[in-house]
Parts: sequence; C-alpha cells; structure tokens
Amino acid sequence: MLKVDNFQQKYVLFSRVEAKDLPAHCPPSDATKWNMHPKVFLKFDSKGCASCPYCGARYELD
Repeated sequence: MLKVDNFQQKYVLFSRVEAKDLPAHCPPSDATKWNMHPKVFLKFDSKGCASCPYCGARYELD
C-alpha cells in the first residue's frame, strides 16, 4: 500500500509504489494532506523512479 503522510517537509526522499497502486499520483489519496497541490499522475522512468514536479516527493516502483 502506498503511504506518504509527511508532506510538511520540503520533499519526501522516496516512497515505494506497488503495481496494484498504479496509476500512481501525488499526493496520494490516503495522505493526510491529499489536497496540498493539484493531483499529478506520475510517469516512472526506466529505473522505476518518478518525482512530483510540485512538491519534489520521490517514488520508486516496488
């Protein structure tokens, strides 16, 4: 399950995303601050990494 709740920091180092959570977006709907910026669907690179252009949160495919 995708869990990222600490959006008070400037950025989150990384969060793991499972295949069942795709398509992934930031902020995730289960985050305490789910409305901190517009929802952005994440595009993962060939290494399985993505980052949010708004808050800098980093995500990695598990």
